[in-house]
Amino acid sequence: MNTIDLQIQTTASDGKHSPADIISMAQERNLKVIAITDHDTVGGVQEALDAVAGTNLHVIPGIEMSAEEHGLHILGYGIDYTDAGLLKELEGFKQGRVEGAKQMVENLKHAGFVLEWHDVEQEATGSVFARPHIARAILKRQENKQKLGSISNVHDFIEMYLSNESPHFVHRSHISVKDAIALIRNVGGVAVWSHPAIHFRQDYDGLEKWLGEMIGWGIQGLEVCNPSQSEDDAEFLQGLCSTRGLLRTMGSDFHEKGDHAADSLTGLHSARFVGDYDTYGFTTDDIISQLDGAMQIARSTRNNT
Repeated sequence: MNTIDLQIQTTASDGKHSPADIISMAQERNLKVIAITDHDTVGGVQEALDAVAGTNLHVIPGIEMSAEEHGLHILGYGIDYTDAGLLKELEGFKQGRVEGAKQMVENLKHAGFVLEWHDVEQEATGSVFARPHIARAILKRQENKQKLGSISNVHDFIEMYLSNESPHFVHRSHISVKDAIALIRNVGGVAVWSHPAIHFRQDYDGLEKWLGEMIGWGIQGLEVCNPSQSEDDAEFLQGLCSTRGLLRTMGSDFHEKGDHAADSLTGLHSARFVGDYDTYGFTTDDIISQLDGAMQIARSTRNNT
């Protein structure tokens, strides 16, 4: 059983469970360290920290930033989530997400689905609008039942109608990978490439080429194990961390509790509970100590500038 989970989303972005609920779930699973890494928001961090007070569970303040190129995501660990400059940037990202989500609603309506913007607003309890909110809104409308056919869950709907390759999907990010890394590091955080392999399926040469660019921009680690990545992916990423001197992280990318259908292409399924990911035999023993050391250096560097 895993004792760490360094990628978890809450209702602050597109997760189904509140930060306080995540803390309870993590305790039930006997996790020792987790990170709250909502998409383009730090809105769930303080609630998680309040909920964990007096327990043996440690929460790392984090974020998962959406970047322009290839739809890449950059994780930030140990960030100063109260930084005024960071909060101002994130407010701009929020507006971009709203515009993109509204366009996706219109695209899906043109495709024959019954959906209104207020349906999506009811699903998004946090400050960020994302694909799961749209999917849940469509699934709840009885008028869509016939068109949905066998699609009965959020994962399958997104895969069919809102994947990155879908004509209905609208990507609205206003920050480059380079600037996302810089922003994380400027607020005392450690920057890690989130689930790298899902953006370069079997194109390991392309992945490694992009990594070379990102190392030049200050990326510090790779998420080696994640439910969206295969054993081959994990082995390749583990090797890159060893040869390039990068940190390793592992996380479930948890959004919603319950059984989830496997991806039709990879056969992999999204996390069913916090801490749900396969390490493929790779040790997790040194991950937290290495990350803690990097976060201490990041904080020290920021305080001395």
